[in-house]
Amino acid sequence: MYVLAVILAVAGSVVYHLSIKFVPSGVNPFLSLSLSYGIALLLCLPGIYFYDGSRSVQILNWSVAGVALGILGIELGFLLLYRAGGHLGISSFLTNAAGTLLLLPIGLLFFREAFSVTRLLGMGVALCGLWMMMPRK
Repeated sequence: MYVLAVILAVAGSVVYHLSIKFVPSGVNPFLSLSLSYGIALLLCLPGIYFYDGSRSVQILNWSVAGVALGILGIELGFLLLYRAGGHLGISSFLTNAAGTLLLLPIGLLFFREAFSVTRLLGMGVALCGLWMMMPRK
């Protein structure tokens, strides 16, 4: 299941970045995102009946609103980043590496995820990669 989830996430990311890069620049970004969310809603609704787990809205918590804010921030951020001239390959790497650098210590401190020298070295490599790929003008 893990490998399939990674493949799905990677494929989704590629489709997402290619698609959002081609949103016409004259279109209101909130209109574009609203229509995208509507289509995503229509695609998600049938999945409710094909995936195991509770279907009770009552057991949901604040995390649903957090996911919504995160989705909006990611999608609006990338849409505006690409409109400002962000490069397809670099923009995704920069934001994901920066996000990972923020999430690693959060995982260590608040979720008691394992610390290792390998992860520390990985953070160093990510920082070097960020520095090397940052646009210079």
